[in-house]
Amino acid sequence: MKYDIRLLTKAADDLLRTVTNPRHRKILINYRRHAIFEVCGRYDDILAEELTVPDPEYLMYVGGFPVAYTGRERVEALYASMVKLNACVMMFENEVLRVDDNGFSSRATFQIFMPGAMALHFGAPVAGDQLDDIFIQTTDRIMVWDYSEDCRLKGENIWVGGGTFRRCPPEEVITIEECNELLIPLLDKVPEPA
Repeated sequence: MKYDIRLLTKAADDLLRTVTNPRHRKILINYRRHAIFEVCGRYDDILAEELTVPDPEYLMYVGGFPVAYTGRERVEALYASMVKLNACVMMFENEVLRVDDNGFSSRATFQIFMPGAMALHFGAPVAGDQLDDIFIQTTDRIMVWDYSEDCRLKGENIWVGGGTFRRCPPEEVITIEECNELLIPLLDKVPEPA
């Protein structure tokens, strides 16, 4: 079954229907835009002045080890590599999202699409004739993102659980082009509180 990428922002959209605090709404809208831009491979839009501070700090815990990306240049290189390797398309499932004055936290299962060659690098059982096939990595992640006084992203803290892999049938592959076609029109369709 192919994922409906339009559900990428479901947790943020659901929360935006109930949150009335202006600061919390700005943080959620920032996160929503960030998620859309990320899966669309548009990292210049993520790092635009209105969304992200000039020197963001990312810290990822993968396999118990911290990996830091400090400053715009390093963070930009991270996003650029995801696009270059064709590994920026992802889907969140069962996301639980909380927001406060400092930022938000999220717990979700990530479904990340990537070529077999990259999946092999992460330990997936990829056969030699599957290196160009698309695989889906499933991982549980906890994220805590910090925001500045003017509601711009200061940094991401991400804890990544152990992953599993499966080969994605060609009819279920979601491309960056599809993400752009389906998600960019949703950027300004921000839910209002009921």
